[in-house]
Amino acid sequence: MDTKTYLDALESVISSRYKKNTYCIGGYQELSTCLQYDKNGWVVYNGERGNRFEEVKCDTVLFACLQFIRKMTNKAEDISLMETELLSKISSYVPRNDGYVQDKVLK
Repeated sequence: MDTKTYLDALESVISSRYKKNTYCIGGYQELSTCLQYDKNGWVVYNGERGNRFEEVKCDTVLFACLQFIRKMTNKAEDISLMETELLSKISSYVPRNDGYVQDKVLK
């Protein structure tokens, strides 16, 4: 599965719960929880005053997505719900012949 699938699923889970100015998926944003890929791999951190604080380095995009959720909240129930929703969304994407992905249509 491609990186975009994971990041799109994470965006869907997070955007339904948090304002866009509190997080950034794919880069740096001031006063936000951020997830991005850099030369050393995936990293999740809190961005403030142009710096990265409380960095978590991740080997895979899935692990980065899960760590991002854990940085957004410390409530165990919310973490569990968001992780379950994320994994469900990821598994609902299926590849198309043209290389893109689409949501499964369940009948």
